[in-house]
Amino acid sequence: MFDSTRFSGDGEAGAYSPPRTEDGFVYAIRPQEMRLSNARAMALYDRIARFHAVSNRLYLKLRFGGEIHYRWTFLSQLDVRRGERVLEVSVGTGGNLPLLPAGAHLYGLDLSPAMLRQAARHLREWGTEAELIHGEAEHLPFRGDTFDCVYHIGGLSEFGDPALALREMIRVAKSGTRILVADEVDRRTRVRRPRISLAKPGDLPRPDVLRMLPAGMLDVRYEEVCKGLMYRLTFRKP
Repeated sequence: MFDSTRFSGDGEAGAYSPPRTEDGFVYAIRPQEMRLSNARAMALYDRIARFHAVSNRLYLKLRFGGEIHYRWTFLSQLDVRRGERVLEVSVGTGGNLPLLPAGAHLYGLDLSPAMLRQAARHLREWGTEAELIHGEAEHLPFRGDTFDCVYHIGGLSEFGDPALALREMIRVAKSGTRILVADEVDRRTRVRRPRISLAKPGDLPRPDVLRMLPAGMLDVRYEEVCKGLMYRLTFRKP
């Protein structure tokens, strides 16, 4: 399922076992080709990784009424079955993974190795198994049509190239896969719109994430949730 041509200078696409760090997660990134914005983000999250889970739990409680309630607002939209491959892009410290159905094969990718070390520790404490990968959302190190479920919660707007990251999530998903993307609503450009809208061609104005979505996606559904502070976008790959 890994594709060496996505993160190395040579090799052929196909079966590949990428190197692992001493912490056990897969190292699949090109630091020399990383965007400056992503390099800065990696440095920032490496610095705050030790305190991220605790501070995030408090933040979600104060702003959204609780961590589990917040996470389930998004994860409840996924269609995950036993034996399927599930990819979380920007897995952070791993808080979403134990809430997914048992029996799925879980993969979590993140830009920050320090965050992945925290995720690995949490997974051991929770008794949850997952493959963790150090990589960029804009260059997912997987062959196309690999995953039965792909999702990203929080931070799309912070990527160096959000549109490319979105296309990469679509590329690695199998045909028919439901993809979930969620992030904060941009208050600077927010317009009054129904909380739930079926995205149809010609609807104006459209949120940035819908303008980035490639044409032809199926069952597109954009919703503003969490008291209008977050959006939840789901769609299926044709």
